[in-house]
Amino acid sequence: MFTSLNSLPVYTAHSLPEQAALRELFEKNGLEYSVSLRDANAPEGFYPALSPDMLFTQNIEYIFLVYKKDWQKAAALLQDAWHWEEPAITE
Repeated sequence: MFTSLNSLPVYTAHSLPEQAALRELFEKNGLEYSVSLRDANAPEGFYPALSPDMLFTQNIEYIFLVYKKDWQKAAALLQDAWHWEEPAITE
């Protein structure tokens, strides 16, 4: 089960096609992941419930989370097979 204690964000997708392609890449390579949705226009720290209509009308961010133990593997996969730059991790 993904929690804030055992997972890290590894990538943020900004469209449905991009997040679908990333899901396929992770699944093809056997990486477990979770996706958190966030309205990019919402104030920081405010996460309203997202309806299906919002997915098509709002600027939604799809935040991909992986287990901490898999972060390096996910980072390497994204660097090799995706358009990605390593984010700064703060703990």
